[in-house]
Amino acid sequence: MARTPKIDSLSPPAKPSGNSCDRRAVIPRRQSAPPCSATWLRRPGPQGAQVPPGNSILAGLPGTEFNHLKPHLQRVSWHGGQVLVDVATHLDCFYFPESGMVCRFAVMDDGRTVALAAVGREGFLGVPAFLGAESTQLRAVVLIAGDGLKLGQDELRRILPVSPHFAASLRRYGSSYLAQITAIGACHALHSVQQRAAFWLLMAHDRNGSHSLPLTHESLSELLGCRRASVTDSLSLLEHAGVIHCGRGHISILDHSRLAEQTCECYASLIKRAASG
Repeated sequence: MARTPKIDSLSPPAKPSGNSCDRRAVIPRRQSAPPCSATWLRRPGPQGAQVPPGNSILAGLPGTEFNHLKPHLQRVSWHGGQVLVDVATHLDCFYFPESGMVCRFAVMDDGRTVALAAVGREGFLGVPAFLGAESTQLRAVVLIAGDGLKLGQDELRRILPVSPHFAASLRRYGSSYLAQITAIGACHALHSVQQRAAFWLLMAHDRNGSHSLPLTHESLSELLGCRRASVTDSLSLLEHAGVIHCGRGHISILDHSRLAEQTCECYASLIKRAASG
């Protein structure tokens, strides 16, 4: 397992040096979410047309249910390394990402961390609170910068009784989220660093919607809970196989299908479950 690297609060990430993507990730200290507007309306599209929200759960709601929900949503933006929810903190809101990726980390007493779940535009942050927990045992950290929508817990409780489709969607994702934690926990214990590196690159691609990922060797070592040297060796093998390319501060997926062949059965299992859910 790896330690969370030390960083400067509120300072911009240091510019990478050299041509390799093997540079130290800059993960900011705990910071609160930036100020956001009181309400949120559908994003304007071309010629003023309205487009649905970027979060799949919200985009799939019937119009009547979305209208109940819309006045209570607040837009938020996140930067890489931002801690959205820390261990044992009170859960009073839910986040629905529209872009980027947020990871949930188990944190050991000595500061070491390992990622157990990833959340993007397909889901929401706050499954423990939705299931009735008052606090969480996993830290939520923004791995890839993006934005999303925030909903207070009290507002959610008032809306759910008149929003059966919304409630059902949250339950379905909650089940998928718990299955993800179980699968990733087993993956960390049973599979090689190379397989797990390929797994997390695919997870990041699916949630971020881009073949170019702002990931470094250091950030992947945090996800995998292993030494950065092990990640470097694994990425070198994947790059030699022609499935990825490491650049300055990012990793590009060159062949998604062949990269999927380099990972373990855990990725295919989660994809199958998401498709059936």
